[in-house]
Amino acid sequence: QEGIPLLRSQNIYSEGLILDDVAYISEEVDEQMSNSRIQEGDVLLNITGASIGRCFYVPKNFGRGNVNQHVCILRPIQSKITTEYLYSFLISGIGQNLIDACQNGANREGLNFQQLKSFVIPLPEISEQEEILKHIQTETQRIDSTVSKIEKEIELMNEYRTALISEAVTGKIKVT
Repeated sequence: QEGIPLLRSQNIYSEGLILDDVAYISEEVDEQMSNSRIQEGDVLLNITGASIGRCFYVPKNFGRGNVNQHVCILRPIQSKITTEYLYSFLISGIGQNLIDACQNGANREGLNFQQLKSFVIPLPEISEQEEILKHIQTETQRIDSTVSKIEKEIELMNEYRTALISEAVTGKIKVT
């Protein structure tokens, strides 16, 4: 676990970067791979294999790193599109459908740079992008809260069911 992190497709998930099994490269290899260096705010998109379309962005203070050939670096022009907006678009149903429609290769799914360049992404002003992201965050929190409440209710119902069965089997309640 020494050297510079080399992010591979198995490290890129829509929920974040999973670094449990990250590979490392030497300074010398990093010099040879200068085109694959990541920067804060880059969106990393898996472009081959079963994980095609999974993406996340490089968070603040991540430090140095590179990607291998199965991960594409999308570097937003911050005056035109925010990192979070591009990421949110790519993981949306529309973004995933766009990725699915562009896959090529007889035996292996894959995206090439020409296909990525052809993506048409709605591009409102930065202020509107931020409003859209705020709305997504608010709705996601509301949905997560609702899911959490429902999960707790299911757990309580299962406990009640178990207690009811136990009482019925032990004769504590009369079943007619």
